Amino acid sequence: MSDRVFLRGIELFAHHGLYPEEAKLGQRFVVDIDWWLDTRQAARDDDYEETVGYQEVYETVTRVSAEHRFHILEAFAEGIAAAILKRFGRIEKVRVEVHKPSAPIAGVFRDVGVDITRTRG
Repeated sequence: MSDRVFLRGIELFAHHGLYPEEAKLGQRFVVDIDWWLDTRQAARDDDYEETVGYQEVYETVTRVSAEHRFHILEAFAEGIAAAILKRFGRIEKVRVEVHKPSAPIAGVFRDVGVDITRTRG
């Protein structure tokens, strides 16, 4: 049995993107994370050590963004998912949604992004 924990609206300023201007100037990204794990023991014991903390997930996302430069959103999302699964053995599945609201698209739009789900194993 798994429960879903989530963290919404992680705002990052980063230099990801395909075009040289994106690498040079940077832009805003927004990341939403869901992760699945069994929280019953943590809930029964009211014990933080039995779960995965939001702060640690947040730090993992910001570290991946800061330490790597991705050309496409799919690679950015994959990097985040892989880092979370590697760091947190309790997590069975992770969903990563990356939004790029200022993508260089010739037109009027509100948001663009990618949504991936990865499981352990």
